[in-house]
Amino acid sequence: MYLKRITLPALALLLGALGPGAAWAIGSPQGSPQGYGQDRDHDRDRGWDVPPQEWNEIQRQGFHDGIEGARRDFDNHRNPNVENREEYRDPHMPPERREAYREGFRRGYNVGVSHLWGAQAMPAPPPAWDMAPSEFNEIQQKGFHDGMEGARHDFDNHRNPDPNNRDEYRHPHVPGDLREAYREGFRRGYDRAMDHLMNHPYRY
Repeated sequence: MYLKRITLPALALLLGALGPGAAWAIGSPQGSPQGYGQDRDHDRDRGWDVPPQEWNEIQRQGFHDGIEGARRDFDNHRNPNVENREEYRDPHMPPERREAYREGFRRGYNVGVSHLWGAQAMPAPPPAWDMAPSEFNEIQQKGFHDGMEGARHDFDNHRNPDPNNRDEYRHPHVPGDLREAYREGFRRGYDRAMDHLMNHPYRY
């Protein structure tokens, strides 16, 4: 009992001399500098899965779906390749929105791959085979995507690969002064899709 009365006051004097942080350091081994560094690294890592602010709703949706696709491929030990994702190859949305969705999906997938596999995971992918030429205007892009859809229908139904067999090519539902531009895009999209589906070299 006598020893206990001496020890407790001595300990109090020692802590007072060391300063207010001493009790925290002695009584809290979990609060080490290592733990603080881990929290700081975690904070720095936040925000990697946020799409660019200037993107529209369809691009942002594609970005998030691309990250989810990368996570699924990582969890299932698949080779990281955006072309293997069905939701990228054939998104369930109107043709005029597909290019924006695919753009967001590719970016999100690549960001997810870089984050999950590491920066050395894969080089930057080549341009997607189903992307319309960058110089195309809106009506040509629409024709391009409609042409790809027409080629897929003909291929699935074992029809002769000829865009002239497609009613939407012969009689496009666009104003008369835009028909030639639409048909140009349709022909290019049709040929590109047929080349891809039949494993032929691309003509364009």
